Amino acid sequence: MRGFLRRIFGAPGPVPGSAAAGAAMAPPALPVQGAKSAATETTQPDFVRRETVLDRGEKIAGYEFALLDKLQNRVNRGDAVVRRAYDAALLTRLMQNGAASLLGRRLAFVSLSADSLQSPLLASLPALNTVLMVEVQQPQPDWQELAAQLAALGALGFYIGLTLHQAVPAHAPLAGRVDFYQVDVTRFNGLELRELVSGLRSSPAPRLDRPRLFARNIQSHDDFLFSEKCGFDFFQGPFVASGQGLKVAVSGGINRMVVLPILNMVRADKSFAVIAEQLKNEPTLTYKLLRYLNSPAMGLQMKVESLTDALVLIGREKFYRWMSLLLFDFTNPTYRERMLAERALTRGRTLELLAGEGLLPKAPDMLFLTGLFSLLDVSLNLPMAELLGKAALPEPVSAALLGQPGALADGLQLVSLGEADAAGDPEQLAQALTRCGVDPVRHAQAANAALVWAHEAMGDAE
Repeated sequence: MRGFLRRIFGAPGPVPGSAAAGAAMAPPALPVQGAKSAATETTQPDFVRRETVLDRGEKIAGYEFALLDKLQNRVNRGDAVVRRAYDAALLTRLMQNGAASLLGRRLAFVSLSADSLQSPLLASLPALNTVLMVEVQQPQPDWQELAAQLAALGALGFYIGLTLHQAVPAHAPLAGRVDFYQVDVTRFNGLELRELVSGLRSSPAPRLDRPRLFARNIQSHDDFLFSEKCGFDFFQGPFVASGQGLKVAVSGGINRMVVLPILNMVRADKSFAVIAEQLKNEPTLTYKLLRYLNSPAMGLQMKVESLTDALVLIGREKFYRWMSLLLFDFTNPTYRERMLAERALTRGRTLELLAGEGLLPKAPDMLFLTGLFSLLDVSLNLPMAELLGKAALPEPVSAALLGQPGALADGLQLVSLGEADAAGDPEQLAQALTRCGVDPVRHAQAANAALVWAHEAMGDAE
């Protein structure tokens, strides 16, 4: 968590863009009457599916952006005009939200049909670290023309990916034009997957030393382990967000049960001397606090050696925020723990950025704590009511976390419905936006900015 403390002491940053600017970027006009259904469906608050992609080290490597499954099924049954209409709406929404340009070094996998490779909207998509995942619907496309289109996009800086639904060498004419191969693992048995991976690894790639292999739609942790053993490089599917077998590391790091009473002492206005005495019982916390204050980034003239002086320097509210964030500082985290930390941080930061928007209160600190602590019961494997008694959160925050109605609870429901891997019901998300009085574009911009902040806080942006 090298960058964790670097960002948390400053004031909340602005949400990129503005509501007015975002609202002006309407989805493109659809060309024919046969695509009218796309015009209706793509005006929903969020029809884009954003799913987490892991690498072999179980770190979050990026996100896949595609249509919601129910819309994708309609696209697959439609003609080229319908596919282009939906792809245009998808690209417009990505530009509108800034989703694909805020990921830093992470990859953005954007699913498109081969019919949209000449779309002028691609020129506005950031090419750096963007992988265009192409799906070929036609049984007998013009392979030479398709290869030329892929080469042209590669020359612009895009990585090129190809989605495979069968093991037959139907896409062999594109060998040498593709950097990534995406495979739906539910369509193959174990032997077929091993043979497919072996064949794909031996093919050339235009921008990489070899093609990278992407296993999608992985259902369970066991399937993930098998796909990893087969030789895939990237992994996506329901298993990431399922939380199967989540166990928080308890050794070698911070004792989270010590953090809670310290938080309680801060809220109860105990003196810094008393709090410092309690901190001495947790050497890891003491080390992290003094290391940060004495880092070059702080620019202090004198070295801080006293815990009491450190607390006076930070201040009560910032120290409470710092301690709260450390509840999600895992030692040697698995992908489940990384997802848990990312979600908690993103929820809190999103609500903080939306403070004062619509019906949400102008209380960024309380909104931040509401989002951050919403997953504390999962982090500590304890009932929420018991944890709230130990942490002594502000009463409105505790009420929201216990499910009592109010503006904070409405905000928490909004960020829960709108987060990665959870935006499966656009109607529920639309209702949550209405209850909060928040503009959909503003919410999407805040959520994406919060995701970047979470990456940096977790040290993943370096």
